Amino acid sequence: MNKAFTTLIIASLGTILFSISAHAGSLAFDAAGNLFQAHYTEVIKITPDGKRSTFASGLVPKHLSFDSSGNLFVSEGNSNSILKFTPDGKKSIFATLSRYPIDLTFDDKNDLFVLDNDSNSILRFTPDGKKNSFVSGIGHLVDLALDRGGNLFVADSEGTIFKFTPDGTKTTFASGIGSTNGMTCDRAGNLFVGDMDSHSILKLTSNGEKSTFVTGLNALDLACDSSGNLLTPEGESNRIFQFAPDGTRSTFPNGATSPDKQWEYRWPAGKSPGILKAGTTQTVLDLSEDLKVAPPFATEAMVVWAPDSKRFAFNYHTDRRHFTTALYQLRGDKWVALRSPETDETDKPLERVMAAELRNLGLPPKADRQSLSDFRSVREVLEWAGPNTVILNCSSSGVAKNKSDERFHVDADFLLTLKFDAAGKWKIVKTHQSFIRENLDEKDDVKR
Repeated sequence: MNKAFTTLIIASLGTILFSISAHAGSLAFDAAGNLFQAHYTEVIKITPDGKRSTFASGLVPKHLSFDSSGNLFVSEGNSNSILKFTPDGKKSIFATLSRYPIDLTFDDKNDLFVLDNDSNSILRFTPDGKKNSFVSGIGHLVDLALDRGGNLFVADSEGTIFKFTPDGTKTTFASGIGSTNGMTCDRAGNLFVGDMDSHSILKLTSNGEKSTFVTGLNALDLACDSSGNLLTPEGESNRIFQFAPDGTRSTFPNGATSPDKQWEYRWPAGKSPGILKAGTTQTVLDLSEDLKVAPPFATEAMVVWAPDSKRFAFNYHTDRRHFTTALYQLRGDKWVALRSPETDETDKPLERVMAAELRNLGLPPKADRQSLSDFRSVREVLEWAGPNTVILNCSSSGVAKNKSDERFHVDADFLLTLKFDAAGKWKIVKTHQSFIRENLDEKDDVKR
């Protein structure tokens, strides 16, 4: 079926001219074990204990990689540049290309390898910025990965993975992979590949032996930590899944312990999710008591703590289609539930904001909160910008109608800033970003 696509992005920093997927992203670890994620118009830093902060903003980050000195290199979609950030966040332009770099990675000599699809080549930059062509003329390339021996693995769009030794010798490492989306190597030399066709993550040993490591998900990107855990962002809710070497899945970070180390979140198998006093088995808050939590999705739920440990958000599934959040505040020594952005029936603030933004973005008047109410939806807290300020992601995907009752598919994403007062009442103070993508059947002849 032929489709017409219209994309419009409006952000607080002005109109972004580079159209991005609502969930595009990339992951990289620094030497201290902090995870960095390219997310919308920011680079987010997540510490091993789950503390989130914004490392860089006002850019369209695509792929991330660290050199041995702890400098972060970011391929930037708006300027087609490779940006360099020092550990303290100072930014400079390392290189500029004719198109944004598809992927990038460092070897142990601090040479930066860049996948440049404009020239169908892999560029190599020395630490002082000198550029040369390492590989050229091998078709449409999609992913890069380096093992600890300096071997470079390159995937093309036909499902073939080539291996280049440090001296440039080329061999075919694997074929028939499918549409790859993300590759990474662990310290043992195993190559992990996201296969979009089979909705799985494949594992290839150093001698090319292939097996299926994980099934049932589309890996948007892959990264390995120093312990051999494999991480991948989950597209619909922006959670990050972590897979142990034996394939056991959890959510990274688990958000288990509050920043002040006084409270722990746990969801043991077969039991209810809850907040406990740290280091004890005493449950101080049963999170399933008033929430319609779907037990099969226990590993996907997570707690996001405020930096002062006085509030937290609990992101969880109500069913397979809907992911939402609940807010709690500490009063004295007791945790109490706050008004929920999702279930507030008084004035339905999220629905009102989304309806207004949809109209601002040019959708037909009937594509309002009523037609969005039955959509597949995600409402989750991404991070706390301070003890009283939270960033909320609202996403909806489904079928709406125009004024002529013609049906069309809409994907809508909104980032909202909520501000709390001392009593825990909140209000929406900023629409940080709006994203809308329409998928129209041409025969419907929808008018704009």
